[in-house]
Amino acid sequence: MNSVQMKTQSTKGEATRAHILDAALKLFRKRGFEATTMRDVAQASGLSLGAAYHYFRSKEALVGDYYEWMQAEHERLFDASATPNADLRARITALLHTKLDLLRRDRKLLSAMFGNLGDASHPLSLFGKQTAPLRNRSLAQFAAVFDRESMPEELRALLGRGLWLAHLGVFLFFIHDSSPQQLKTQKLVETVAELVASGAPLLGHPLAAPLRTRLLDLIEPGALQP
Repeated sequence: MNSVQMKTQSTKGEATRAHILDAALKLFRKRGFEATTMRDVAQASGLSLGAAYHYFRSKEALVGDYYEWMQAEHERLFDASATPNADLRARITALLHTKLDLLRRDRKLLSAMFGNLGDASHPLSLFGKQTAPLRNRSLAQFAAVFDRESMPEELRALLGRGLWLAHLGVFLFFIHDSSPQQLKTQKLVETVAELVASGAPLLGHPLAAPLRTRLLDLIEPGALQP
């Protein structure tokens, strides 16, 4: 097989994976994750069950690809929304809002899956071994929001991890927010952004060293590992 044939085959395979994932997500949104089987996904994709399993070994693997897409899309949307010289509060607000805008149509699906997201032993968990590379990529994105601030690297990492954990709380509030257009969540985002942006300089003060140490102990990188 020459290089052109290999590239064509690879492109076709990627297109088929994308097609299967799209069909699966439509079913998950309509029927729910638990009620949807791989046979349902194969049928909706117009493929045999064996062909579907060739691309995705399980429903959890499909969700894994969804997580990958979600992270890549969040990075793209946040970068596209970036405003030159935006202050820290504005950057945090944009980071959180772009994530929620991305998740808006999947509130029902994510609500049904949320119980598994926090269970480190579950393959869908945001804290599990299988999702570690994606989790670290997301943590790096959140820490990068503080790159323009004059503070020790250690503090940037601390604030990034803290903001990442806080955004999970915002996310949980969001998927259960029944207010019109989730206005309560929008206010929560603004409050979180204000608190973090106001508190970040204070944590950098020499007198705050004991508090920084306690926070580092609580949310050190190992604390986010299973």
